[in-house]
Amino acid sequence: MLKEWEKTTTDLSGNLTTNEYLPPEIREKLLKEDLSLINQLDLKEINFPYPCKELANIKGMNILSGLQKKNKNNCLTVYRTVRFPTTYRTWKTINEKGISMSNYEQERILSLYTNEKYNSAREKIRENKNFWFQPQERVVDGLPVFSLVNDALQIHYAYRNNMDKVLMIMGHIPYELIKNKKISLTANTAIDYDYDNNKRDYELKEFVKKDGHYQIDYKSLRAKGIDLHEMYIQNLPFTLKEHKELGIEQKFYLIDIYEINQKDKQIRELFDNSKKLIENEYFLHGFFGDHNIIGRRPSKWMPFTCHEVKLKHSETNYCLNHNPGDQMISGVIFL
Repeated sequence: MLKEWEKTTTDLSGNLTTNEYLPPEIREKLLKEDLSLINQLDLKEINFPYPCKELANIKGMNILSGLQKKNKNNCLTVYRTVRFPTTYRTWKTINEKGISMSNYEQERILSLYTNEKYNSAREKIRENKNFWFQPQERVVDGLPVFSLVNDALQIHYAYRNNMDKVLMIMGHIPYELIKNKKISLTANTAIDYDYDNNKRDYELKEFVKKDGHYQIDYKSLRAKGIDLHEMYIQNLPFTLKEHKELGIEQKFYLIDIYEINQKDKQIRELFDNSKKLIENEYFLHGFFGDHNIIGRRPSKWMPFTCHEVKLKHSETNYCLNHNPGDQMISGVIFL
């Protein structure tokens, strides 16, 4: 995948408000590679059943559903994706950083918003009374995470190919940490009139316990006008070791993704099937976006393979940087 990423990161991002080229110094960090670390990583393919017959025709629905069901007693589960999971970035995530691994997106946004040329152009626009504000992507104080696997998968539209790969992090946070205010979760607007505006942020207190684990109480939030999409964690340490000391358990999944055709007959039939959507709301909520043009967008990506990634404890060698068509013999993938 490295060659593909080298190509896609030379294009414009395609973001709504920060459609810009990737700064060279950030591109270098995102594509950092060290193939000598391959022998320290172990991959195991995970297969999930489809939740129902009607969804079995849409490849990847079983992975979205299966990952969403992997909860832990007395914990709230959150998700985050690491883009451009080179062997180095994958190893760095599961060995040192965990859910705190950086995607450098905040840095990319700030490099634009603190640029003198950009700010000069923005002020000229704001001088026009027909444009009283120009929307900006938020730079939040904390770590962006999601309560839905699907939302975490969709977040980085930028620099993606129609076939790509992400590293999904699943974090089980003991509810006591939230209850005792050691860690806080805040709902934030993804786009606002200033990138540092936090006036509409809302600290989440609405949780329900179901089947032994905690969930966000979406109904209560909707009654307050909040359709939760992105949220962020505050006071979370920066290393995997510190996370473990707090009792936060994390699992890591390398996921191959493909771009879906949103006009596909099966996708459209699902959109029209309210009963089926409600039955599977636990993982399909927000799949078709929302009415806010600068909020949650319709899903564009679906998974088609899922491998759990751990530090290696066996002799089998695996390689992460492969395409779906690569040849695999006896656990070794040849490039």
